[in-house]
Amino acid sequence: SMTTLLDSQKIEALSLAKNQEVGNENLLLTQKLAAKSGDWGFVYELSRTAGLETSVLIDSSGKMQIDWGSPGLVPVRPFYGAEAPFVLWVHTHPSMGAYWSMTDRQSLAYSTSILKEAMVLGEPGIKVTRNSLYFDIHDKKMLSNSPSLSNWTEEEIIPWS
Repeated sequence: SMTTLLDSQKIEALSLAKNQEVGNENLLLTQKLAAKSGDWGFVYELSRTAGLETSVLIDSSGKMQIDWGSPGLVPVRPFYGAEAPFVLWVHTHPSMGAYWSMTDRQSLAYSTSILKEAMVLGEPGIKVTRNSLYFDIHDKKMLSNSPSLSNWTEEEIIPWS
């Protein structure tokens, strides 16, 4: 399919990431294709190679916004023409753990009414949280008892292997 990335595309994108050329069209296209095909391991590899956080925000029509920034500077940022609710917000913690930082928790709290699911990609793997406003969730531990985070699930990390 069109979303299958060639090794040559991946190699070029990693080389651009190494030079922190994260605005480069080829890198962004490769990142989008990886995200579309659910290749989060490669999205994380780009982020780790660049040493920068990245985020992917996908709206209800499948449109995708990619942001790059310093740690802590990739919050949920609705883009022009985006259709809520957002299906997925994914961001990275390059060379760190997969956990919900204070900034992440603020983003989740602010986005409860417009975001279905979020993932953070870190060294050990993928941490997912799902919003009980959009998913039928039973017997799951929630991220917090505080009203602002009580809709979000606390889930085990899915290891990269």
